[in-house]
Formats: sequence, C-alpha cells, structure tokens
Amino acid sequence: MKLVDAMQKFDNKGFEFSAVRPETLGATEYTLVNIVIDITGSVSPYSGDLLKMQKAIIEACQYSPRSDYLLVRVVEFNQKIKEVHGFTPLSSIDINQYQEPTCFGGTALIDATYSSVNATNIYSKTLTDQDYLVNSILFVITDGDDNASHLTTSDIITEMKKSISGEYLESARSILIGINPGQYSSYLKKFKDAVGFDQYEEVSNVTPASLAKLANFVSKSI
Repeated sequence: MKLVDAMQKFDNKGFEFSAVRPETLGATEYTLVNIVIDITGSVSPYSGDLLKMQKAIIEACQYSPRSDYLLVRVVEFNQKIKEVHGFTPLSSIDINQYQEPTCFGGTALIDATYSSVNATNIYSKTLTDQDYLVNSILFVITDGDDNASHLTTSDIITEMKKSISGEYLESARSILIGINPGQYSSYLKKFKDAVGFDQYEEVSNVTPASLAKLANFVSKSI
C-alpha cells in the first residue's frame, strides 16, 4: 500500500518513514495513529490473529467520530523494520489490502517502538510548523520479547518526553497490546514497565468477542 503525494523522511537513527504532504490536508488538526506489529518467529502461530487485530484497530478508527482527522501509519517488524504504509488519511485506506504477515526471524521490538515514536515526533513538528494542531496515539502489538534491538528502552522514554516538551504535540498516548500473554507475560510486563506505556491490554484468544472489545477500547482511546 503506497501513499500518494508522499514525502520521505529519515529519523535521527536512520529509520525511514513516509507521510502525506501537509499541503494536501484539509483540516486544521490531526491525530497521528501508529500501529506497530510484531511479525517475528515467536508469534508465527498467531499470524492470522495479528491481521484480525490490525483490521479491528483500523475499523475502530473508521467508526470513530474523529475519523476525518486521523492519519494512520502501519509498521511490521522482526529483526528489521518494514513500513507497510506511512501516515495517510484514514479515508484513503482500503482495509482489504492488508495481508496476513509471514512471521519469522528475530525481534527488534525496542528499535521498532523507538522509530515509530521518533517518526511521529518529526512529522508532528512538520505539521505544527505549518499551524496544525497535532495529537498522537501509538499501538504496539507484540509478545514482548526482544533479541535484536540496538537501542534501549531509555531511548524510547527520551523520545516520548520530547513529544510533549517540544510543544509540537498537544497530547500523546501509548498503548501496549499483548498477544500470547500466557506464555510471555513476564516479557510483556517488563517492557510495559520499562517504557511506561499509558495502558496495557491483553488479547489471550482472538475471538469475535475479544476483537469487539479491542475495537471498543481503541475507539474510546482515540
């Protein structure tokens, strides 16, 4: 899924991201939604569930009263970070274009989370400099394991603080969504506490009821 009228940027660690050009936007305020999805070997039994969860989040955004003011970016990661698409208006997203991920490889969870926070900060500053009001919300879907990152959780924390202290975000929320928490609860708790996520939600079994609960939670968060 590629952006039309996109600009390419690099964050301060060399991770590339893309975003719709500000001059093509019509409103005066936007919420930047980052969805970061673990596609490593340890979550391979849940590849179909990951797609369902991603679609549930997007659908919740589409039903939100603020749907016209959402710019969404989706990232998948194993030992590498792959941008599925950059920040794009929600109305431009065809949910049927998302595909079930092929899960393999190591886990650069910290790097992926950091790069998404940093991309949000860089793009929000671009928007703020052009007189937009900007908020952000970050969703990280993972089992919490990490064995391939070069950065630390301290780097994430530093970047999160910049978003508000730099005065280019009105508000910033971060939400950790744990998959397979029964086996990986200690990893998830450690990552949640180390980063200081605003909220933590577990999805033990991906059923219509749990997806509906997730969608309701996402809608309220936005």
